[in-house]
Amino acid sequence: MKLGTIILLLLTVLMSDVVAQKEDNIWTLGYNYEPTSPEAEGFNLVFNDSLKIVNSPRNMTFFGTTASICDTSGSLLVYSNGCFIEKPNGMVIENSEGLNPGLLYNIWCANNRGYALENGMVLLADPRDETLLHFFHLPLVDPLYVINILHTTVDLSTNNGNGTTLIKNETIISDTIHYHGIHAVRHANGRDWWVVAAKKFSNRYYFILLTPEGIETKYQEIGAVDTGVVYGGQIVFSPDGSKLARFDSQDDLKVFDFDRCTGSLSSPIHVKMQNMADIERFAGLAWSADSRYIYAAENRRLLQFDTYDPDLGTSMQVVANADPPICPLSGSIGTMELGPDGMIYCRPYNGQKCLHRMKHPERPGAACAFEQNYFQLEYPLDGLPHFPNFRLGPIDNSPCDTLGIDNHPLANWRYDRTPGLGVDFTSVSWYEPTDWWWDFGDPASGSANTSTEKHPAHTYPAAGPYEVCLTVSNQYGSDMKCKTVWVEQTTSLPPSPDIEGGDMTLWPNPTTGMIYWKGIPENQAVTVQVFDALGRLRLDQQVAGNQVNLGALENGVYFILLLDGNGRQWASKPVVLANRN
Repeated sequence: MKLGTIILLLLTVLMSDVVAQKEDNIWTLGYNYEPTSPEAEGFNLVFNDSLKIVNSPRNMTFFGTTASICDTSGSLLVYSNGCFIEKPNGMVIENSEGLNPGLLYNIWCANNRGYALENGMVLLADPRDETLLHFFHLPLVDPLYVINILHTTVDLSTNNGNGTTLIKNETIISDTIHYHGIHAVRHANGRDWWVVAAKKFSNRYYFILLTPEGIETKYQEIGAVDTGVVYGGQIVFSPDGSKLARFDSQDDLKVFDFDRCTGSLSSPIHVKMQNMADIERFAGLAWSADSRYIYAAENRRLLQFDTYDPDLGTSMQVVANADPPICPLSGSIGTMELGPDGMIYCRPYNGQKCLHRMKHPERPGAACAFEQNYFQLEYPLDGLPHFPNFRLGPIDNSPCDTLGIDNHPLANWRYDRTPGLGVDFTSVSWYEPTDWWWDFGDPASGSANTSTEKHPAHTYPAAGPYEVCLTVSNQYGSDMKCKTVWVEQTTSLPPSPDIEGGDMTLWPNPTTGMIYWKGIPENQAVTVQVFDALGRLRLDQQVAGNQVNLGALENGVYFILLLDGNGRQWASKPVVLANRN
């Protein structure tokens, strides 16, 4: 690589670090089957350039409510379970105990279980001082009612860096609030925040405006009135902030246009669905990163809606039905959250050791690739965090565009191997890029080495590492992100005679070590043979169950051959071992 190119890449990396907004880089998750245990079974989802699942036993346990925030470079600052606030070193923020006081606090928090309201907390840095953190949270006074929106503020610059609670449980809104929870979106000026929640038994929406000068509140009544039945769901702004959606299995889907300047809703749409899902108590909702598709989970099925369709209701497609349980009691599609990598993560209910994933939310129908029980976890989880889009800038040239903040594009992307030597690339870039320029690191391919598509594909001539760069641009500038892509041949299993058993299923894939399978008769000893991409036998082991640990192997692509007790052979698709610490 030429010196000038190296310097340019270094400058690009430095500039990207300056503008990076990674407040949602780490998701703190977990559960606690033994409330009397001094440590909960905690783990973190750490995104960075690729997702890692990191076990992180901690004093705090979660039971529905979970919120966390990182600094702009992606380092974890604090997290909360709705009972108190803790730092990554295990220190409890001074005077933070006693969040959400009331009967259910006494039941859940006093017994080290965590607060039980999912989507019940949003955590934001102060628009003026990033060492001040604002928690907006919802207290349950009993299992049927959320009363009030509360506000708690923490100052991380005090108490020798361990932080102090300045304001706790301040009532911002005094009213009954819907189980859908609370969400936030950036103001049109690119600095301040809107926070929204819906009133129960009503069509009223409360808006909280967080500015450097303090907090203001307002409300608006619009659209259909809620039935008020105790049904959980989610309320979520689209990533571009132009729409607000709500969903539960009783009142179904509601979508509004949203004005980020005035904090006003308009153009209400109510999509009613009469089906057996009306009896379900829980539901989930998420948007694709490009703000086109809405995904609504009815517990037993997952629906996709296309907001580009003039008739939102007729665009509905069923993209998944809940599979039979793999984890005990996990056969459900529940709460969802869009990750900073552009994928949607979804948990089943009942505190399971499974996590679903949607690989391509930006694609229509089944191409969205919803993969149930994709992650087999070492610890169970109960609850997902509920983040705003931290990478949303101002509405340029709007009446509120008064602070001189511009949408300087931020490049990010991921890739997926396809059969043979093919690779699919997905841009997950932010701040309104208008142009994409890909360099696939394969100059021998001539004009095919570059692309201006947002989500292109490329086929490489041979296995090996390739330096791939994406440059995104708009009227304010450009940003480049380069990564090494490892290409490996994934066409077929190394030669082996009399391969049978095409119905065998392996998961998760990719894996960080553990591999599970179904499709082989149970209670049989199984011989596991693992081949690398060059056909070399890397593991030959007999196991008594339905799992094997590949943790002793290096990252790469492998093929797995299982021989059951009757001598039959079961061949696998390629398995990727990656993303380990």
